[in-house]
Amino acid sequence: MATTVLKRDLTVALFDPLADVPELPAVWNGPHVATRIVEGFATLRLMPGGIRIGTRSAWPTYSYEFADLIAQHEQGELERTMAIQNRTRITPTARQVERAMKATYWPTKYLYANQPDLCESVNAVALAHALERDAGWVARKRGGYADTWRARHDRGCEIIAAALAADRVPVF
Repeated sequence: MATTVLKRDLTVALFDPLADVPELPAVWNGPHVATRIVEGFATLRLMPGGIRIGTRSAWPTYSYEFADLIAQHEQGELERTMAIQNRTRITPTARQVERAMKATYWPTKYLYANQPDLCESVNAVALAHALERDAGWVARKRGGYADTWRARHDRGCEIIAAALAADRVPVF
């Protein structure tokens, strides 16, 4: 009779549920402030509503017939159409909304009065990152150079981090 030896050490080494959770810094720093502002803009984008809230309908935008589905399948578009029809929108929790409101207010609170150009840069670059774009996109939309936008954004986040530390705001 053969004996089977199980190595339990391998399962522990392969599975670490906390591997993807980033550590919080002890005090606020510029990159962490930038991360929180970007997360704030991304959370606000997930909020239901918007400008056209009254004009939306529960009915689909187009009723597909069988011939339409066959034609889409032949063109390779059927999977994309089905993905669009089956998407669900996940709304953020109250805690995420609260954090988003705090974080997106920081540039206005700490920069707008004394350095409005840094406030604009922090907001523009953070919004671009929330839209999964970069500072080059901001430069194309607003003019100037991507390096300048990025440098102003980083400088503004450092100023906000120092102000948050001075105000003893807990790191989240």
